[in-house]
Amino acid sequence: MKLITGQRILCKLSNVGPGLSGSSLNTLRATYDSFDKLFGSGSRSDVTTEDRSIDVGERELGIRIYRPTKATPKLTMVYFHGGGYAIGSFKSHHGFCSLLTSRANINLISVDYRLAPESPFPGPLQDGLDAWNWVAEHAAELGIEQTKIGMGGDSAGGNLAAVLAMQTSGDLLQGELSVAPSFQFLLYPWVDMSGDSDSIRRFGKGLILTEDTMRFFRNAYVPKDAESQALKTSPMLCEDMSSTPDTLVVTAEYDVLRDEGLAFVEKLQQAKVSVSHLHLPDCTHGFISTGKFSPATGRRLNEVAVMLAKYAASI
Repeated sequence: MKLITGQRILCKLSNVGPGLSGSSLNTLRATYDSFDKLFGSGSRSDVTTEDRSIDVGERELGIRIYRPTKATPKLTMVYFHGGGYAIGSFKSHHGFCSLLTSRANINLISVDYRLAPESPFPGPLQDGLDAWNWVAEHAAELGIEQTKIGMGGDSAGGNLAAVLAMQTSGDLLQGELSVAPSFQFLLYPWVDMSGDSDSIRRFGKGLILTEDTMRFFRNAYVPKDAESQALKTSPMLCEDMSSTPDTLVVTAEYDVLRDEGLAFVEKLQQAKVSVSHLHLPDCTHGFISTGKFSPATGRRLNEVAVMLAKYAASI
């Protein structure tokens, strides 16, 4: 297995199994949040951040706004962090969001959506929809172009973005997208929750994201009474993808989600959607949190940022 050394080390630190609840889940959340500070890319001097609490009806959501200081971006991305819908926050993805903002020259708005099992499906989707609509409706105030806003995310965050971008969940949520996204950016996205693929069988033990951990996340996010809503949790099942916006997808070779990501790219291409795909042959799930481990991981992170930068420059 030609996995970058730094990522091998993180795999040994990420032994998460089933049965998490209560204090153990809180401990896992705190540990996951600490990964970015310990191993990630960190804050950047050429990026400013602003934390806001936005009113979305009967509740408030946290967002973190990233802006580059050296140029005025054309593009803005509303970003949903990964973590299986059960862990993750601003803290867990701060370094990566800073890196994308700086190197891709974009504005980025990270959303602190509610987590399962306290807020299972469709709670995080509703938060994603409400955050998206708030950003679109406040575009002038934020100094961004409403027609050049896209959405993105990694892992479960990629799932959230893909479901919303395809607008397959309107009958479940309060409201609908006020503005269609101009693009979506999906980093090793979780697009099929059936849990059956060769990459899951091959890489489901010993790496950062295991088959047992996936099962725990899926059960926490999708309760038994919601299992009939497969289309709203597995965008891979969408039959008509022709209305999907321009899509950028990053997949990793040693990732349990590799095969569904590759299949998703192929299905989008068959639907004549504009797709850019970057496959990283020596990375595993969660590599975005390992920027400090090795120059090799740093180079891969730069490839991801360059991919997004090229798209932003083409708009």
